Amino acid sequence: MPRPDEQSPAEKVWNPVPERAAVLGPTIVGSGELAGQEDLIIKGTYKGKIQLPKHSLFIEAGAQVEADITAANMILNGNLTGSILASGKVQVSSSGKMKGDITAAKVSILDGAQFKGSIKIKKGNV
Repeated sequence: MPRPDEQSPAEKVWNPVPERAAVLGPTIVGSGELAGQEDLIIKGTYKGKIQLPKHSLFIEAGAQVEADITAANMILNGNLTGSILASGKVQVSSSGKMKGDITAAKVSILDGAQFKGSIKIKKGNV
């Protein structure tokens, strides 16, 4: 078994940490249409539509989201029911749970993740 420093890039977990991002805290409950020009971290509950076509969305462990999402990149650590349209990469982590469809240039579903839906890989602008 290779040491962590000998792993190929495909074996390493993609887990970028945003330097600056808006945060919906763990006690926030929101609904409606959300759009922005910055990265977003959701720690609470949100239902509706999320539009971040040039920015990343992070759904943290414990978050409950029911939404149709457009984002550049996305990491799912919490629970999502809905669809994802991403021009970059989508990662469903080992703690992530998703029911819905993903359309993205790259998709990673890590061991332990729960996923029910379809995946469509599209190159370029999606």
